[in-house]
Amino acid sequence: MRDEKHIPTDWSEDHSVAQLLAHLQKLRRSVPVNYQLKAELKKQLLQRIKELDKERQQSLVGSRPNRFRLVWSLAGGVILLVLAVWCGFWPHGVLSVRQPSLLAMEAVIDQERVDLNADGTRIAYVTGGSTIRTYALHEPDKKVDLSLPVDHGDFTSLSWSNRADQLAVVEQQGETSRLWIVDVPDDKQSGSSRLIKEEEGAAFRSPNWSPADDSIVYTRTSDGVEEIWVSSIVSMRDWKVAEGSQPEWSPDGRLLAFTKQGSVFVMEMRSGRTTLVGRGGWPSWNSESSLTFTTPEGTLAEAEVNEQPPVLKEVPIRSWKGGRLVRAHWAADREHLLLLQAGDETENTLVVSLASR
Repeated sequence: MRDEKHIPTDWSEDHSVAQLLAHLQKLRRSVPVNYQLKAELKKQLLQRIKELDKERQQSLVGSRPNRFRLVWSLAGGVILLVLAVWCGFWPHGVLSVRQPSLLAMEAVIDQERVDLNADGTRIAYVTGGSTIRTYALHEPDKKVDLSLPVDHGDFTSLSWSNRADQLAVVEQQGETSRLWIVDVPDDKQSGSSRLIKEEEGAAFRSPNWSPADDSIVYTRTSDGVEEIWVSSIVSMRDWKVAEGSQPEWSPDGRLLAFTKQGSVFVMEMRSGRTTLVGRGGWPSWNSESSLTFTTPEGTLAEAEVNEQPPVLKEVPIRSWKGGRLVRAHWAADREHLLLLQAGDETENTLVVSLASR
């Protein structure tokens, strides 16, 4: 039987490759990568690519090359290329926008009313002032609304716990501010809430969970003075740790990043020693010794805080359409980054997107 009978005449290499690449790119974004396996696969695949290339060159030397063998060699190369894309041979660590324009929110009041859960798969945000809406990013039509037992307060800030089963929520009602913990309903538990702290004459903002999810750090403002306080959800004690705002614990709990007078600082929790990082706001940790923050120019900067003074560099974001970055907040897995970009100034909006590395 001739080789041509085994080869479909309408077979399209480019079309097949494009379909496989598109499909596996989606899988790569949704499936965690075993990086040790990726390194081993890379070594094996590169070796196999060299062998296939050598075989193709040898097959082309003869006067009548074996067409069937060439097609299978080509198919093997296509499979290797697909595996390479799936395993992520592109440089790991480069930020790229994966899901642009998830939400449009009011720029003035909504900077703290949205957050990403621990593994970057679920979003929570405030809608209508007093309703929390959550949904899985792969199922945007299946939304769940949560309400607290309050009458007239507005939710001003929220933050996912590191275990992604609770939300810290700040409610403001007139001159009274309250800090709540909300259990997010799922197959194992129903939604419930617990009041952690209530104070009249003060305003709470920007809550953030400790690594063990046993305390919450937040901004407390009274008489125009911004302070950083911690409330234990175990002992129900609370205490002041510094003056400033926008606090966030490092993943190991050793350091606390915050802003004060337009600059980012890092404080050692045990000694209280404070280090100036740079001009900007909204610090967020992307590792135990590195954090990012937004600059006054609306870009994303990264600081290695173990260096003295901290080493700064600008962080490029692939597929970013430009515009002024207002806030960037890492999920607890340090792989997914929630981006809040200023929209058209006449519309006064924030555009919420998701990037990952």
